Amino acid sequence: MTQGVSSSIRPRRAFSGLAVAALTVLVLFWPRSAVAETIRISGTGGAIGTMRILGEAFRKTDPGVRVVLFPGLDSNGSIKAVQAGRLDIGLCGRPLNEEELALGVRELKYARTPFVFGVNRTVKITGLTLGGVVEIFAGKRDWEKGKRIRLVLRPREESDIALLKGMSPAMNTTVDIALGRKGMIVAMTDQDAADAIEEIPGAFGATTLSLVLSEKRAVRVLSLNGVVPGVRSMADRSYPYTKTFFMVTRKNPLPAVRRFVEFVRSPAGAAILAKNGQDPLRHERFHP
Repeated sequence: MTQGVSSSIRPRRAFSGLAVAALTVLVLFWPRSAVAETIRISGTGGAIGTMRILGEAFRKTDPGVRVVLFPGLDSNGSIKAVQAGRLDIGLCGRPLNEEELALGVRELKYARTPFVFGVNRTVKITGLTLGGVVEIFAGKRDWEKGKRIRLVLRPREESDIALLKGMSPAMNTTVDIALGRKGMIVAMTDQDAADAIEEIPGAFGATTLSLVLSEKRAVRVLSLNGVVPGVRSMADRSYPYTKTFFMVTRKNPLPAVRRFVEFVRSPAGAAILAKNGQDPLRHERFHP
């Protein structure tokens, strides 16, 4: 039966909750003068790897500007840091709510990526049906020959939980069942979840294709209902499960920030996004 071994997990390559808190303090209180020609970015883990690649490519076109990525801040933390003026761009895996939009920030929907299920490389299967995923979350299924499934969950308030519950009425029910079981593996960040899937034999969990590709993760991405997740299958809607990424800025960002945003939306930026499992949304506009 599906079960975990601990109430939370923070593998060696990921930031612990304490490190995330310290990093938040660093971002929020690092003086602007220390980063005069620097674009400071952080946010949802699924977008960080590709944004780092975009930053390296942008630097070649605009060598007077550095792009610095701070790992460890989630969507909520990055929004707050942008509002405080201590990040230039926040990466968010959900749209801003009305309260956040009223605090002097704006959002740009810039890409979407398949929301996928991945397994540890010791697991030999290559695909599941959604019904099989429901059985895993309900604790009613093992791998072949009775090998235990190690389900990797996220905290209840994370956007990935909402995506999982929205996949079907049965998923809405069984995700709650899984979250309520004692002793489950709960990964605190996107990178923690990927670490757990990579490192724990029999592990199974949700992630994004963008994270797996941009960070070159040793995770086997599964087909779902016979469809292989990818940019093409997402675009033709044969693979319907997606996560959308937003860039959040102040309403009047610095010129260097505007140039970087335009680079992300350029043909060169679109090519980088597509190579890393994302559909570039080049014609979207800032809101509000």
